[in-house]
Amino acid sequence: MPAAPRDLHGHLCIVLRENDVAYGTWHLSCGRKQETIKVRGALSSNDGETALVWALDGHGVLMRSEWDVYPHLRSGALEIVLPEWSLPGADVHAVHGERLNASAKVVAFVDFLAEWFGHAGGQAMNMRTWIPQGD
Repeated sequence: MPAAPRDLHGHLCIVLRENDVAYGTWHLSCGRKQETIKVRGALSSNDGETALVWALDGHGVLMRSEWDVYPHLRSGALEIVLPEWSLPGADVHAVHGERLNASAKVVAFVDFLAEWFGHAGGQAMNMRTWIPQGD
């Protein structure tokens, strides 16, 4: 189990290719300390679900948002790596038409989303690095 970000160099990581992010580059922070780590691994995908299946099958360390892997964390299929380190946040926006602005259903749904994603004081639920249980 990695004890520090640099220890990820000794582990196979599953790289998720997203947008224009540099391939295999993970940005981590712990308080004011920030580190950028270049990870390696045999598997990469631009599909988060595929990468998650690979992690669940034990093929490496995966960086995913907590809300995306929460059921697997809760069941014990995945466990957190480097719990004191955070990854960049993933903004979630609720977009709706102007005429729906005053709708009670829209307000209730947005309130539900804010609670579901752990929104508190402008801080959404942290992203974390996950590894299959037992690795």
